[in-house]
Amino acid sequence: MRRGVWATLDLDPTTDRAAIRRAYATRLKAMDVDADPAGFARLRAARDQALAHAADPDPVTGPAFDPEPQDDVAPPPPPPSPPSAGAIEAAARIDAIDAHYRALRALLFVDDDAPPTADELAAIEHHGRALLGDPRLEQVDFATDAERWFAEILAASVPRSDPLLEPAAKAFGWIARRDDYALLPEAQAIVERIGATRLAALLADPGHRQHKAWIELTRADAGRRHWSTSPTSVRDLLATVRQRYPDVEGWMNPERVAKWSRPAGDRPRMPVRFWIVLFLIVAAVRIGANWSSPTKPDKLDADYVAQTLTGKELAEVQKVNPGLALDIVAAVANAEAPANRTEEAMAGNAVIGKLTAKRLQAGMNTPPKSLLLHLTRFDLDAMRAVRAGNPAACTTANVAMAPDLLPQYLRDRQRELLREVMLHTQSVAPVNRDHRFDVPGAIVEEIAKRTGWPVAKIRQVLRDDKDPAARCTLEIALREAGLAAQNGMGLQLLRDVQPLVVVAGDPPTVPK
Repeated sequence: MRRGVWATLDLDPTTDRAAIRRAYATRLKAMDVDADPAGFARLRAARDQALAHAADPDPVTGPAFDPEPQDDVAPPPPPPSPPSAGAIEAAARIDAIDAHYRALRALLFVDDDAPPTADELAAIEHHGRALLGDPRLEQVDFATDAERWFAEILAASVPRSDPLLEPAAKAFGWIARRDDYALLPEAQAIVERIGATRLAALLADPGHRQHKAWIELTRADAGRRHWSTSPTSVRDLLATVRQRYPDVEGWMNPERVAKWSRPAGDRPRMPVRFWIVLFLIVAAVRIGANWSSPTKPDKLDADYVAQTLTGKELAEVQKVNPGLALDIVAAVANAEAPANRTEEAMAGNAVIGKLTAKRLQAGMNTPPKSLLLHLTRFDLDAMRAVRAGNPAACTTANVAMAPDLLPQYLRDRQRELLREVMLHTQSVAPVNRDHRFDVPGAIVEEIAKRTGWPVAKIRQVLRDDKDPAARCTLEIALREAGLAAQNGMGLQLLRDVQPLVVVAGDPPTVPK
């Protein structure tokens, strides 16, 4: 039967010091030291007594009970006076604090980068608050050392230490002292982290005015922005975060942030001139009505229209662009029957003009890379050809411009390119087209090299059209830089500046 310290340790009498320590650890793990400080004190005393008598060759005569005294043996010295209740309680508190300290360190500093579980976060808060409740914090010297320790250990273990940041800041008054130059740097970092956490909590509230912007920047996917998100709200939020709460950007999706970022002086915005669309339609109708075409048939038919628009038979158009083939067939079927050859010619030109206007207005969603490069090179040649005599026309020169503004050597090339464009146009214009786009910083630097202008002048010319000659120079340099980039950034820029290319946005949600 176990007696005395062995009963307390729940261990058979032994001289094995390791066994004694294991028994002590097992009992300690099962004990709530905060709820039973006296029991913890008894357990600790039993461990100490068992270890003190562990060298006894007969564990039965150890700390469990005293042996019978022998006549020829001097009696053992009297046992030391038992500690007072106050001393036992103080020792128990210190040991309990020590247990909380070891547990907290083990939870804050782990070998892997796995995020903490909910149970771990709760345990971190429990042990941390127990340490913050240490009565010795009332002592100035102890509190000074404890404050430094808390600041260093919590700052070094973010984000696992997040549950303790607010309690520690409150205990040591860090937030109230945030402007004090003597505040520990680690404590200052914790105050900034608290501000970031509070901001994120506010933004997560659907009632907050920047909630949609927050959701837009923290979405896990890297797709296009949601149609209802205000660009101004997103950029205001990014500016606030970068100026006051830089930690918050670490919680955002970097790919989505990159789509919206525009460092000052580095990424000018290019306006899309809305009237270009109208200009394209008018010019396209003129082109469609005056294209040289195959020999006109006795009556208007779909093959004739397909050849005029694309240079291909209707069956070939069907393979490349079924939607265009369907449009051609429908337009011919719905055309009024002409009374004579003159009306027949007019009807054919009208069908071709309407189809050209419709398809160019819808634009190309995904033009092939080769076609995009051909269009850009044509636009550059057209701009260079007209800028001397008409700088204003230079800024809007493109493959859909009126042919009479172009020199003769470019007109045949224009016709063939427009046919290729028609072959890849879409029948329905996408919704929510982005009307503005960013010019990447690397492209701005390339423009500066090509024009010899400072970035400030580039930005000024982008903002207004008061100087057509300067704007023409800039538009040419912009396209040249896009062609020279030879990467995804350059191709994206060429798509952005090409008025025939329409990028689809997210469709609006229609309430039921």
